[in-house]
Amino acid sequence: MTRRSNSIDYAVQCTICIDYDESGVANRIVYERPQMQIPDRPLTAFEQMRLAQHPDDEALTMEAKAIFADMRRNGRISQSATLGSIFIARTSAAALEMDL
Repeated sequence: MTRRSNSIDYAVQCTICIDYDESGVANRIVYERPQMQIPDRPLTAFEQMRLAQHPDDEALTMEAKAIFADMRRNGRISQSATLGSIFIARTSAAALEMDL
């Protein structure tokens, strides 16, 4: 299992975790993506514009599925590997909960 770096700053990054099975062995791909923290107040017009530049959970999930498919296609993981689940941690608490 791959672990996330202790230096991840969840104010500007989120962690994506792809769990998959390869020949009966559970494996995990972990990577980071930029993100914007949502303040606990109404967003300004500038913040709304900045937020629109970052992918939402659906887009990140589609990206993770594409990465998994690309890794299978290019032989980085076996063709028999099956996708298990995709997790998105936007906070350090969520990452700890996911055992990253």
